[in-house]
Amino acid sequence: MTQVNQHQMPIRHVIDNAEKAIQVAKDAEMAVRHAQLQSDPHKLSSALAQLESAHQALAKARSQMSAQDHEHHGQELVQVQDQLDQAQQSLDVVASNTEQPKQVR
Repeated sequence: MTQVNQHQMPIRHVIDNAEKAIQVAKDAEMAVRHAQLQSDPHKLSSALAQLESAHQALAKARSQMSAQDHEHHGQELVQVQDQLDQAQQSLDVVASNTEQPKQVR
């Protein structure tokens, strides 16, 4: 059996993975915001783990996107790449808002 490299991955599969990663990021963002509103440290901890998983999913999707032939699928890939970028920025904002200052003694 032949091994399939990322650059040989069908474009639809790459786009589907990117869209799933974007949805995971949105879900993680909502989980963090919900945990913050409830001031529940256990839910916040779980949501932050979900946020980290979302970061990893976005990174993997970006890697798959960059391995694609942008000449033949340019516009669609550019749109999905923009969505990935927006999701990443949103996660970064949420992550920075959850950083707690060190306790001063």
